[in-house]
Amino acid sequence: MPHLGGGYWPEEVLRHAGFRSLGREVRVHQRASLYCVENISLGDRVRIDDFALVVATGFLTMGRHAYAANYCYLGATAGITLEDYVTLAPGVRIFTSSEDYSGTFMTNPTMPANVLGRIQAPVVLRRHAIVGSNSVILPGCELGEGAAVGALSLVRESLEPWGIYAGVPARRIGERKQDLLQLERQLMGEGS
Repeated sequence: MPHLGGGYWPEEVLRHAGFRSLGREVRVHQRASLYCVENISLGDRVRIDDFALVVATGFLTMGRHAYAANYCYLGATAGITLEDYVTLAPGVRIFTSSEDYSGTFMTNPTMPANVLGRIQAPVVLRRHAIVGSNSVILPGCELGEGAAVGALSLVRESLEPWGIYAGVPARRIGERKQDLLQLERQLMGEGS
């Protein structure tokens, strides 16, 4: 039976693509688009699925077992760090640069830099953070360790560790269990 959904680049191709650094058993789908790979560091067992778009004009670091599902957008103009075990569900968008919408400045990339009022700041997702489908993270946000963001949420400020957040804007609605830390230790003992 033919494989109709495309596939992942062989490791040999990835090794010669010019990544800043590349871990073991990395999977990048052939239909994902990665720009400026020289600014991208991927840890062991990272996976980037089809139709993900990564623009790394700044740095992008993805730790071990980090995952970007299909249709994610990672705009790393000012830098994005996804620590170990971070999960981005389908359609998550992370912005590190935004236009100033106040009307004080001009907008869009066709304008000269001296009339733009861009807002730029790095985004960091700490270990075990998970972001639900079609959520948006704005420049300058840090998601604490284990923070969980529900689908269709807007993250416009940093989130505390081990909380469950949802809404527009995202608000803390509960506490996330830390049982998965025991599972992590178990995996580490198995060499993962």
